[in-house]
Amino acid sequence: MKKTLLIVPVFAFLAFSPFQCQNISRDGGLFKSADMGETWQMIAIEDEDKSFSMKSLDILDIKVSPDDSDIMYLGSQGNGFFKSYSKGSFWHRIKDKNDVLSSRANVYDIAIDPKDPENIYIGAYQDKKGRVFRSQDAGESWEEVYVVSREKFAVFAVAVDRYDPSIIYMGTAQGGFLKSTDYGKSWEIVRWFDDVISDIAINPQDTRTVYVATFKDGIYKTNDKGNIWQSFEEALKEFRQSKKVEKLVIDSKRPNILYAGSEYGLLTSKNGGESWQEVDIIMPPRSEPVLSLAVENQNSDHLYYGAGSILYRSIDQGNNWTVHEIESSQSIKVITIDPRDPRTIYLGMNDE
Repeated sequence: MKKTLLIVPVFAFLAFSPFQCQNISRDGGLFKSADMGETWQMIAIEDEDKSFSMKSLDILDIKVSPDDSDIMYLGSQGNGFFKSYSKGSFWHRIKDKNDVLSSRANVYDIAIDPKDPENIYIGAYQDKKGRVFRSQDAGESWEEVYVVSREKFAVFAVAVDRYDPSIIYMGTAQGGFLKSTDYGKSWEIVRWFDDVISDIAINPQDTRTVYVATFKDGIYKTNDKGNIWQSFEEALKEFRQSKKVEKLVIDSKRPNILYAGSEYGLLTSKNGGESWQEVDIIMPPRSEPVLSLAVENQNSDHLYYGAGSILYRSIDQGNNWTVHEIESSQSIKVITIDPRDPRTIYLGMNDE
């Protein structure tokens, strides 16, 4: 039976709204660890004119440049896009040379071209509409390459094909899953989902396989870049509230292994999504949503997830966990591991 697209404003699904004002709390922002999470340092610098402090930001995404760990990018809620040349010790807010990207934008997702890191794409919400912006000079200037058709719908997910980086995917709060084959210059609709698209994950060893996470219907998979789709709604139904997926991560060494952070908790699949199991984490199911999740690339037995202000770390694929409390009243929204130095980990906090 053909489904009808249900269009609902984005803030009905999110713990935060695109219209939320800047958080003035003083214990959030960005945290950094140089010892796999044993100890943490809050990055608390202010910009030159003291118009903001890093510890007052609500952070939505953090990415490390694939060829230079000194260079990092940060997307914030209501405060635009930031760049660091010093492994996150110092930051400056990008003032777009083209005056296209606003310093007040919500920057939800950052995707970097792995073969040419000068090319960066962001999914954002600006001037009441979701947008995709592209930079070809490592974030110094931007052009808008897509805007959604209706107000109040953000673009939450953007991803680059590692094998062929001319292929870009994006997912919108309207449910649109779109693809570009020319570095974001033009777009085609691949599928309309009946739900907000929260995340996109591409198999790093076979980029024909793409997963889409949603906020109501769980996870979908395509093995041919979007022609035929498989839903895992049935496989996930035994886990109540698991269909609201916040984050989806693929094990880079064993890409049939997936992890999903959801309202239910942390789930895993060992067979490319065909079946799912609960990961035995050391908190009760449904007690706290898993908002953030990361798997180390160099040793994919190392797994991290965040719930509230607590970081949980496992070095044996989730069999045993250590607990690391972050001294913040905010929640861990982002966990980013330095791909060249996996002992270095960054946490982005958000007042959810």
